[in-house]
Amino acid sequence: GIIVSMGGQTALNVGVELWNAGELQAAGVEVLGTQIPAIEATEDREIFSAKLKEIDETIALSYSANTIDEAIEAANKIGYPVLIRAAFALGGLGSGFAANDTELISLA
Repeated sequence: GIIVSMGGQTALNVGVELWNAGELQAAGVEVLGTQIPAIEATEDREIFSAKLKEIDETIALSYSANTIDEAIEAANKIGYPVLIRAAFALGGLGSGFAANDTELISLA
């Protein structure tokens, strides 16, 4: 078996990629601990938000952005300060607080 939830972002990324490619299944390797669908749900902000809504759990207002301009637009809709969180970064990389557009750009 393999535990992909230990070893940081690299282990998560490699484990998810191997699972989605069918490599783990083909080799008869069982994923132990946190299962791949749960990892994917927690790393994708939109899926995570949908899962919380399914159980009527309140969540902070958030938007997905693929460009700096989209991020600035989203931050201005929400209102500063904002927490910037990179998608697919459960291991903690790509996060930070921004109090204004300039700080947001520096995090990008």
